[in-house]
Amino acid sequence: MSEKYHVIATKKDGTTYEGMMTTKEPRVTNGLIGIASLDGSWVYISPDEISDIKYVPVVEQ
Repeated sequence: MSEKYHVIATKKDGTTYEGMMTTKEPRVTNGLIGIASLDGSWVYISPDEISDIKYVPVVEQ
């Protein structure tokens, strides 16, 4: 089982965020889902703004 996941979250307005997580379950902080961007920054999105979220396992080599 993979320990890292590529996350693709799409908001209801069509904005897409991509990042990495070490778990397949979203972490809620102060009512917001935090996603680490590929450049190391973080974005926090309100769960009611998200229309779709995908977790794709990353195969470590």
